[in-house]
Order: sequence, then C-alpha cells, then structure tokens
Amino acid sequence: MKFLRWFAGFIFILNIPFVTANVAAADLLVTRHFTGMWDQVDQESQGISLQVIEQSDGSRVALAYWFTYGKDKKSAWYLGVGELAEDHIDFELYDSSGVGFMQTAKPGNDSVTGIGTMTISFDSCDSGLATYQTNHAEVGSGSFRIKRLTEIMNTHCSGGISDDMGDFAMYGEQQMQLSAARSGVNGSGHARYADAPGRSEFEIEVTGLPDGNYHLFVGMSDRGEFIVHDGFGELEFHSPMEIGKTLLTFDPLEMLIEIHDASGVILSSFDGMFDRDDHDQMGSDEEHDFGCDSGMGGGMGGGMGGGMGGGMTDCVDEGEVLEIRADLLNTGLISSAQGEAEWEMSSERVEFSVEIEDVPVGSYALMVGGTEVGTIMAVAMHGGVVGMLGFRDPEVFGKQHLDFDPRGQVIQVMSQDKIILQVDFPVE
Repeated sequence: MKFLRWFAGFIFILNIPFVTANVAAADLLVTRHFTGMWDQVDQESQGISLQVIEQSDGSRVALAYWFTYGKDKKSAWYLGVGELAEDHIDFELYDSSGVGFMQTAKPGNDSVTGIGTMTISFDSCDSGLATYQTNHAEVGSGSFRIKRLTEIMNTHCSGGISDDMGDFAMYGEQQMQLSAARSGVNGSGHARYADAPGRSEFEIEVTGLPDGNYHLFVGMSDRGEFIVHDGFGELEFHSPMEIGKTLLTFDPLEMLIEIHDASGVILSSFDGMFDRDDHDQMGSDEEHDFGCDSGMGGGMGGGMGGGMGGGMTDCVDEGEVLEIRADLLNTGLISSAQGEAEWEMSSERVEFSVEIEDVPVGSYALMVGGTEVGTIMAVAMHGGVVGMLGFRDPEVFGKQHLDFDPRGQVIQVMSQDKIILQVDFPVE
C-alpha cells in the first residue's frame, strides 16, 4: 500500500487534475466510472481499489479491495462485494486467512470468511465516506474519508446514467402521452426519452393545467418539482448535466410516469411505458451497404432490398448523401395542419420520416402508395402539437424498419379515414 501514498505524491507533483463536476449526494448515481484507486485521506498509505462490473446475467455489482495494516504493522487486505444503490454501495466484507505465499490452489480450500459490512457513500465523483461494522477483533467498527486517485483512461465521471452507456450506443428516441387521471382535468402532457453515445435526455411537458406547483413521479418515486405558469410547465433532465437542466440519475425505462398535484395523480402514462431495448449494443451491420462501390446497392437482409429499382438511384458513393424533401399539402379538413416528408440515403443507411404539426392531439395513419405503413402519434409539445414517424434500414432503436420505397409514391396522412395531408413524393 505504499504505492498509494507514492502515487498520490506523484499526482501532486505533476499537478494532474482528477477533478470532475461536483454533484450533490441526492443527485448522484454510482456508475462504472467510479472504478479506480481511492485514497484514505486521513490515514497513512491505505485505501480502496474499487471496481464496478457487470456480471454474465447483466446485473451490476461492485468489488472493493481494502488495503490496510494489522496491529503487527504488516499489510492486510479485505474484500467487499456490494450492491449499488444510487449514491452509495452496500458491501458484504470478507477476510482471507491461513494462506501462504504462492500457495498452490486446491479444490475445497476455503479461506475466505465474512466479517461484517461496509457502506461507501459518495458526495461527488471524487470523494466519499466509508463506514464499516465487523466482528473482527482488530478491524472493529468505524469510518474513514476517501478521495479518488485514479480513473479509467479516457473517461469522465458525470454521476449520471449516461456514464453506464455502452461504447457503441446508437441514437434512440421515444415519446409518450400523459393523460388526465381523474375527472374534470382538461390538461395533458407528454414525456420524451432519448439517448446516444455518452448522452441521455428525459423531459416532461404539460399544458392546460391550472397554474401552481406539481411533482413528477417516475416508478412511484418523486423525481422533482416544477411550476406550471400560464398553463404550461416542464422539467428536463440530462446526463451529463447541462446548464438549466437537472442531472439524470434515474432510469425512466419501463416505468410508470405520473404528474401529481396537492390532491394526488392528475396526469398519468397509465399502461404506457418507455421500452427497454438492446439499442445500446450496435454490433456489426455488414449485410447493409448502400455504397455504389460495394456491388450491393439497395441493401440486403430483408430491408430495402431490390425495391428501389425502376431507374431510380439505388446506391450512393461513400461520403455522399442524397436527400429528398417535400411539404405535405393541406386538404382543408384541418385548416391549420402542416407536414413534411423526408427521404435520405448514404452508403450506410436509408431513412424516411414524416412530421406533422398544428393538428389535434391524437393518432394519424400514414399511407404510402395506398398502403398503411404506420401510425403518427401527435402530442402537445413546446406550446404546439407535433408528431413524427421515422423509418430506417438498417433498423435502429426508436425507428421502424424501412422495407418500402416512398419515392414516386403518394404520401397521405389520415384522420378517421379522411385525408388531411398528402403529396406526390418526388423520385429525386
């Protein structure tokens, strides 16, 4: 453990800053970025090597190797295996005894025994307090302060949920309607969740509610208070934290979302929940290549396939992007309705999306060439009503699989079997 004291001195001499954003304990989540060496601030040459790991079943646990000394002033160490719980880790503490230097491993030899518990509570990404209670005669009970010495190379601890995102995460976005939970409520709202490599966003907006204070509940837990003014209110979370937003330290996926006033639940997602998907694991996509030099223009694997023939461009040179955009024409059924359709192709993917706005909140069928391809959900957002439906080949989280070609087709948005928006989508 003299290494720890030497290393701390080395860091001081070189003035290497292991300082990250300070986050209040109530707004902190222990993630894999807490892995590293932690020095006992008030004790000589002692500390903890902490590892936050994922097990084969996908669950997260923490391992702590506590390096210290016995009464004989010889090196001693204890092992902790712990559960992560927001801003702290609860460990079962173990001791190993009766093992000699380079002793051969033999089946049945069990020298590890439980001696008590340890809890490490963090007040920032760089400091915390370890409290222990044991039945070990020399260890006993007590507490000590810890301070970060090292962190994983090329990482930054924010204390938010994005710190645990996979390295190959792909962009995904979901939106969900919040509806009145009791009679006499005229307001509504929506929730939005989006993530991408190193970034997670969660926000709620409400409209039409009486002015006053409200609380957001996610999975039955109070996640913050916000104010409704002139019938509008919002609450935004972001990881890493951004100015004007709250650090996102909880997971809203597969959770009931509710808005509470003084009388209880006023808006709810009811059975609606954000889906949990494997969108944070990109993997390989060698079967989809729309590059003209690949010999496979038009994609493979059940996607767009050869459906883009008929003389239309079905491949793109690497580095180039083809785009087609068209405004949807209002048929007069909903005078304020507007919309746009967009098609985009690169050598790696093909995308198609339709966006509508200034329509009543609700669902609208999207027709391409006389065939219904999906439903656009229009929700209240930023003082208006918008809805969007996206398709992509290869498919990614948050967008549907694109297995049709909209070019040269009639695009229609339907409300109760009546056309409100339409356009003859161009070929190029």
